[in-house]
Formats: sequence, C-alpha cells, structure tokens
Amino acid sequence: MRITKKTAKIAAVSTAGVLLLGGGIWFAAGKLKKPEIKVYSMEELSQQMWGETNSLEGAVSSNVSQEVRLMEKQLVSQVHVQEGQEVKEGDPLLTYDMTLVNIDLEMEKLNREQLKVKKKGLENELKNLKDDKKNMAVGRVYKVEFLSNIEENPEIKPEEPKPEQPETPQEQARPSGVYKRLYRDITIDNTEFPNDDAIIENAIPYSGKGTKEEPYVYVCQKGVLIQGEFLNQLAGFDVSGNRVREPYYCKLEVRSDNSFDGTLQAAMILDGSAIESRVESSDWFRTRLGKNEWEEMLPEEEVPPGEVIPELPDGTGNAIPDNEIIGGYSKEELEKAIKEKEKEIKTTELDIKESDLKIKKVEQELQSETVSSTVNGVVKKVGDPAKGEIDGEPFIVVESSEGVYIEGVVSEALLEKVQPGQIVTGMAYESSTFFEAEVKEVSPYPASGYQNYDGRELTYYPFTAYIADSTGLKDNEMASMELPAEEGGITGIFIGKEYIRSKDGEDFVYKEGKNGKLEKQPVHTGQTFYGSIVEIKDGLTMEDHIAFPYGKKVKEGAKVKRASLMEENMF
Repeated sequence: MRITKKTAKIAAVSTAGVLLLGGGIWFAAGKLKKPEIKVYSMEELSQQMWGETNSLEGAVSSNVSQEVRLMEKQLVSQVHVQEGQEVKEGDPLLTYDMTLVNIDLEMEKLNREQLKVKKKGLENELKNLKDDKKNMAVGRVYKVEFLSNIEENPEIKPEEPKPEQPETPQEQARPSGVYKRLYRDITIDNTEFPNDDAIIENAIPYSGKGTKEEPYVYVCQKGVLIQGEFLNQLAGFDVSGNRVREPYYCKLEVRSDNSFDGTLQAAMILDGSAIESRVESSDWFRTRLGKNEWEEMLPEEEVPPGEVIPELPDGTGNAIPDNEIIGGYSKEELEKAIKEKEKEIKTTELDIKESDLKIKKVEQELQSETVSSTVNGVVKKVGDPAKGEIDGEPFIVVESSEGVYIEGVVSEALLEKVQPGQIVTGMAYESSTFFEAEVKEVSPYPASGYQNYDGRELTYYPFTAYIADSTGLKDNEMASMELPAEEGGITGIFIGKEYIRSKDGEDFVYKEGKNGKLEKQPVHTGQTFYGSIVEIKDGLTMEDHIAFPYGKKVKEGAKVKRASLMEENMF
C-alpha cells in the first residue's frame, strides 16, 4: 500500500498526540501517587555500647560550705555542735531519733510479705484457670446431672473460683431473686398460673449493658419461661410492631443452688435482632434452659387445657454448649478471667518492686542516723531542734577553713554511680592541671534550674569532692572528672538522638504500624552517651522500623517503605 505525504503527516500528528496524552497521564499518575516514607530497622539503627567513663563537671573552690537539711518528718534527737565551733571531717553534727523510721521499716517489710503471699495466691488461681482452659480445649468437661450436681472428671480436680460480683451503682435496682419467669409487663394475664411460685415483677438484669459484648444477665431457674412482651422489648418493637430502637442482647444463666453466687451450670444468649416480628404480649415461651434429655421426657408443668407453651422464635436463643462451661465459667468468661488475673499479677509485681524501693530508702535513712561533717571548718549556723528548718533555710552550716574542693552537680541518671568515698580523676580547664579527688558528699536534695539540650528540665544533685594535692589549681576554675570505667558491654537499646523527636516534653518516633502505615510512638529515654547516642528504656523493640529523615510528609497514616542504610550509604 502506498502512503501519501498527506497521510503520513496525519499519522505523525496522531502519534505526537498519543505521546502527549500518555505523558499527561503519566504526570498525573505521578502527582496522585501518595508518597512512601522510608523506615529503617532498629536492628540496623541500634548501636552497641561498651563500658565507658562517665563525666562530671564542677568548679574548684577553696571555700565550700556543708549545708545540713533536716529529713522530712524526722525528729532531732541531739545536736552535737554550736555556732563558732571548729570541727574536723567526720565529727558528728546531729543525731536523729530513728524510732518512727524503724516502725516504718517494719510496716513496709510486713506489707512486702503480704504482697508476696498475694502474688503466690494469684499465680495459683491463674494456673487453675489455665488448666480449665486446657481441659476445655481437649474436651474434658464436667458432667451435668439434672443441673443439681456437678461431677468432676476424676483426672481433673481444679478449684472452682466463684465469679466476681459485678460492680453496679447503689441506686440501681436489683432482682428480687432467681427468676422462674421473665416478665416484662406484670399487668398482662398475671393470674394465668395462679399456683406458680415465680417472682411477679418486671425482670431486672443482674448485670450487663445489653450489648453483644456485655449482654444483660438474668439468673434463672431451669426451663425458665419468657413472656412475649419481654421478647418484644428485647427486639425493640413498639406496640405497633415497628422496630424503634436497636435490639438488645441478654444472657440467661442457671447457677447451682439457684444462687447469684453459685457455680455457672448452663447459659444461653438471647439475640433480639433474630426476632423478625412482634409476638403476642401475653404468650409465654419455653426455653428448655439447663434441662437434659431425661428431664425433657418428664411431663411438662401444668398449663391451661388445650394450650401448649411454644418454643422461642427461631434463632432467638443460642444455648452455650456444655463443653464451653467449666469451673463455673463460659469460654468467653474464662478468657476474660485469665487476662484479668494476669493483669492483677503484673500490678502486684509492680507493688512489690515499689515496696522494695521504699524499704531500701528507709534503710538508707537508718544509716544516716548521725550526720557528720564532711569538711574541716567552722560551724556558722545551728538551728533550734524544736523549730526545725525555717523558710527552707539549712539547719546547720559548716564552712571549710582549709583544703581545696570541687563543687558540682550529678544527673539523676548517674546518681547511683557517685557515692561518698569514691575516687575520681579530673583535669582543670584553665590550668590544665590533672588531679584526684575523693567524693565527700552527694546531697539528697536536687538542685534547680538545670536543663538539657532540648530545653526540658532535668534533675541534678549537688556533690562535693576533696582534692588532697591542689598544686597548680586555680580558685573558681572549671574542671571535668571521670568516674571509673564500666567493664563489658552495656545492655539495652541505643540509637542516635537524630532519630528521636521531642515536643511538649514528650520524646517520640514515627514507626511502621498496622497495615504498613506510620504511627506515632512515645519513647522513654535514659542516659545520653557521647552527647549523641540515647538510651531507649521503653517504647521500641529491635523488631520495629522507624522513619527517617523527618519532614512534612512524615505523619500518622502515611504509607511506609522499608529501606536500608547500607544500601543508601547513609552513614
């Protein structure tokens, strides 16, 4: 076929149009495509920390003061010094009356022992619950005989914990007893069964909210009868048969001895949404709740001649299988009880740890019964034991008269590593003089006004160290000191501080969450190493992936893409 020039020109124009259109589609698709935020594995970002020296800073001073403040709620037994008196290092200044402290110690030790006993009991209860769950899973169940006796499988003898009483407001109405009939309108045909011993009241739930997760609970007798109006209310029907609200769920329970505290023996769930149309209000409906096949063969209770009690509407009542009721719990209740028991154990463990800290603190107070001088000097102030501290002023002040000291502060993170009697090495900045100093005192009272790199207030404690050989040092010059190095690796998670954001005093990262979307994750940080590596105490695990670098597109809900620092040479 011969192509003319005109035809060729049209073809060229058409091709260009297609290319232009295609480019537009590609451009638009690129614009509409949501950005993907790169996230990196904590395995790759975390760093190994080895034993290192921890730095302290302070100022050289030839004139330091020891300030003694009274311990809160403590009585002074004796003051050993007076104003103007010269004292040597180690001389007693005051002694506390430790009677109340000893009482506090004994009380806290007793509390700790009680918590340990409680934890042991909770662990045994949890074991029994888990044994019940295991037995339920393998089909080892309790045999039910006429629901009056529950016989255990001889191989299984777990304890039967009773279900806890639900918490309800005091003003909430309570059922008068265990229901043989569930009324909703006692004015309807209330004389139909004149010899019946049922409670004649509109049925009141024992607990629950009427939802699928927390249905209303009614404790009933076997084979409880249900009034038609009860079902209408359950389904949300008005008198005209219109569904005017969401249907309710309720749970009917049969318990041993017809008691609210009895062991759960049988149960069924009533689903109001399964009732398709309004039923006759005055009709009674049979449930067969808790009856076994032998009881079904017995004659039904007396009913008016020619009348038969109908079954519940199809799909309304769903009996909970016997093999899902064990140890007094249904399957769902057992799962819930296990979780609650595990939570109780964790709470008790935290209480024990808190008690241990209190005991340690009180024991330290006992060791501080007598406060001694940490400097050689002169007593400049002594307070009145009857008045104690006044307006926050120290009770005793001793000013040094000889020697050279370092005065500085130590952060809360290093507080446990700085102890009286410890030797530190240091260098003065201005004179470049090296020295050794002995820590004499670490104040139990925090200093104020210290902040870290992001402006948040940190807790620091004053300390004083004595320099035996002060040759070459200048008064008031700054110095840095190093604590003894730790050996071996330091356990924990450590990442660069550039991966952590801070706002309103909260540290956080953005990590890969559910469905590959970013989510904000608060983190609890600890010590900072080398000024750039931060300890992560809580909030992240080595399995997490976090976003970096940060920008406007890094926000919750953004789609993520996993990346590698190694591949992108981001070192």
